Amino acid sequence: MLHQILAIIVFILTIVSLSDYTYAQDQQTNFKKYMLEWREKSDLAQGYLRQGEEELKNGVKYKACINQRYASKFGVEAFEALIKAQEYTDTDKEFLNIEQNLERWKKLGNCSTANSLFN
Repeated sequence: MLHQILAIIVFILTIVSLSDYTYAQDQQTNFKKYMLEWREKSDLAQGYLRQGEEELKNGVKYKACINQRYASKFGVEAFEALIKAQEYTDTDKEFLNIEQNLERWKKLGNCSTANSLFN
């Protein structure tokens, strides 16, 4: 009887420790997934910004605006992924200005006013 109780306790402790390990692995996997998404989307946003800058230099403001809108879209998605990644890490100091940068990317997409396109 004592051996059975001891075996049950060992079994329960093994399951609990494995579930903690699995949870930690899932946390790390989610963090990596969101960081990868952040990197990919921020690269896309930067590329669209460069294209928009070239179009603006060439005097084609409406194409510059379109690229700026795409840059804004991907920039916002990138920072939203970064915010999600922060949920899976213990360091709060690493990502201090995320919300401010997110707002900047959102404002960047507001280029379609008549003044910004034709002036």
